Amino acid sequence: MERGVKECCGLNFKSVSFAELFLNKTMLFAYLLLAIGVVGWFQLYGLRFGHEFVNTTTLVDAGGNHAKIMAEALKEQIFGMHHIEEVPRTEPWGIFVAQYTYLLYGGSALIFLVALAELLNLHISHKASAAMMTLGIAMALGGMTSIASDWGNPLNIYYMILNPQPHSGMWMMLPLYSIYIPFTFIEIYFLMTNKREIAKKLALPLVVIGLGIDVAEFYIQGILFQLNEPRHLWTNFPELWVYFLITGALSGIGFALIYAGLALRNKDWYEELKAVLRKAGIAAIILVAAYETVTGMGHLEGPFKTMYYGYIALGLVLPLLLFLIKQDVLAGISIAIGTFSARELFVYGGNAHPMTDRFGTGFEATTTYGLSDVEKLVYDAPHTMEILVIIGALGLGIAIFKLLDTLLDVSNQPH
Repeated sequence: MERGVKECCGLNFKSVSFAELFLNKTMLFAYLLLAIGVVGWFQLYGLRFGHEFVNTTTLVDAGGNHAKIMAEALKEQIFGMHHIEEVPRTEPWGIFVAQYTYLLYGGSALIFLVALAELLNLHISHKASAAMMTLGIAMALGGMTSIASDWGNPLNIYYMILNPQPHSGMWMMLPLYSIYIPFTFIEIYFLMTNKREIAKKLALPLVVIGLGIDVAEFYIQGILFQLNEPRHLWTNFPELWVYFLITGALSGIGFALIYAGLALRNKDWYEELKAVLRKAGIAAIILVAAYETVTGMGHLEGPFKTMYYGYIALGLVLPLLLFLIKQDVLAGISIAIGTFSARELFVYGGNAHPMTDRFGTGFEATTTYGLSDVEKLVYDAPHTMEILVIIGALGLGIAIFKLLDTLLDVSNQPH
């Protein structure tokens, strides 16, 4: 065993100082992003708790409008806020969910690709799988932090746990992630453990189960969106879970290339890894382009046009050209930027077209969404505090990965 390394439960933990663990350059950068996020979270939850303080159903039912006026006066005294409105965004979701689907699907798809590479027994996967799977789970946790900011009062989550609602797409996330996240850590453990005989026996079953869990996750995510009947952009997509998987794979490959360029350049297998990621990236671009050709979102107007063409240019066309001239890390950066536009377009574009009367009130009481007295498209640009929060969520993902890498040296863990 190397000097400065301690074994525990079949894993080698590096002996590092507090400064090496928490004060390295990467962690300091992550702290900066987290500090930006804290500012946003502070503002966000201040608004939301204040909003709930005034707008509870029991308050309005009990005292009517007079009670609400009194509550508003109390809110101004207690919270120092003059307004009662929520963070401005088109319901049901905004940029928090765009970031959630961006990081979590990207991370989940990267984990899926690593498991697939293991199943195919690719030589390079034996060298890079621990690092790439750890990167995937760090992305997923960063994305979950983003959507957690969209849940409003944390007590709502407590009540959701106490009152199981299996028919609810959102509630289905609870059992899904209670299995998915621990299982991913189990997979990472068996990639890195010194207990080789056990690992070899369990390798194939773990990979097969992991692939099944990944597919189930994307399938449930597809159901979550398709339950929103008025949102035609979501409900009209064929096999939505396939769209999430292939676009998530593209995002994951982009992040993998960026990470490889930053941390794995000195490995003797770096060029081999880039070549595999390049082929996977080209394949993902072709699949996404084919899917977009069949379904397409280019018909949307207003800011959605910008998102769409930004996504096509930066997420598909430019990376393909860069792959062809073997500028792989630049292709990864372009993919990372472009696919976020795809997620924004998907979430906000779905919100822009509630065209049925399922709820029977407001705009949705009409049979179309293009009447002269109604805006053709509804788009609320994300508030500054929301942008600060998604920056913080990205910082959390970076911090999680760096802590695991510093302690377990996942970047140097061929199994």
